[in-house]
Amino acid sequence: MGFGGLVPTGAVARGGDTLVAALGVEHHAEGAVVPLLVLSDAPGLLEWNPSMGFSIRDDHGDRYAAHVLASTSGLGQLSTTLWIEPALPPDARRLELVVEGLVRINPTRGGGQGVARSLHGGPWSLIVDLLPERTVADVPSQPEHEPTSGHAGSVPVRAHGVFVDVIPVGQARLSAGLAVCVVAVERYWDRAVATLVALGSAGDEANAPAIGRARIDAWDGLGHRYRVTPVQGASRGVWSEVAAEIVPAIPPDAGVLAIQVTDLPLGAESSRRNDQPGPFTFGIRLPTE
Repeated sequence: MGFGGLVPTGAVARGGDTLVAALGVEHHAEGAVVPLLVLSDAPGLLEWNPSMGFSIRDDHGDRYAAHVLASTSGLGQLSTTLWIEPALPPDARRLELVVEGLVRINPTRGGGQGVARSLHGGPWSLIVDLLPERTVADVPSQPEHEPTSGHAGSVPVRAHGVFVDVIPVGQARLSAGLAVCVVAVERYWDRAVATLVALGSAGDEANAPAIGRARIDAWDGLGHRYRVTPVQGASRGVWSEVAAEIVPAIPPDAGVLAIQVTDLPLGAESSRRNDQPGPFTFGIRLPTE
């Protein structure tokens, strides 16, 4: 697998009517994975070419190459997962990420090819601490009742105008060559969105974990249970990622959020319960006001 751990970060850069967030840093033997989120109030689809508008360096001044593992664009939002190389040195303490060249695509009258217009406010610079505080908390007791609220109702699920912050998580659970990770939790006025990743053993694509088809449950330290719905996913080889909507919004005094992954399928043909490892349970310390 080559997986070397996950660093939590809640780094957010704002400029103009656009923000860029780094959700975490996933260490591997030959490089690292960095998921980025872009939200904007500018109308239209968002586009970005990292080869033309991205730089990353550590506190030693060393620079890294990057290419896209997965990318999903929507109205006012863009999710891009980057692979950077070489691997980060053990004594690196900080990363600086600079994002520029973000554009929005304006449709033309008559349905012709859209027009690309640069987003104002850049470049967006993020500082990622590679030695952050721990985010682990004791897992509260799981409520017996079912979630009482359904989908929050508004579209899109992620939107600049209702964004609050990013809760760093960066936690992983390992089991027999498998890693399940909670990368970060984004908070919005009416919901939250958690990013989760599953990693299998290198070269074992036949048994690749499919995190988007797993069952995900969430509850907090106040006894609230949340409805969790996958809303966006990506996969490549033995790596898979899902963004899961959590509703309703997490109250500011919750203290702890628990996320549990069960019934994680391994391979496209896996459906037997004894082929599905878990549960993987995470206790996440929440900031309180």
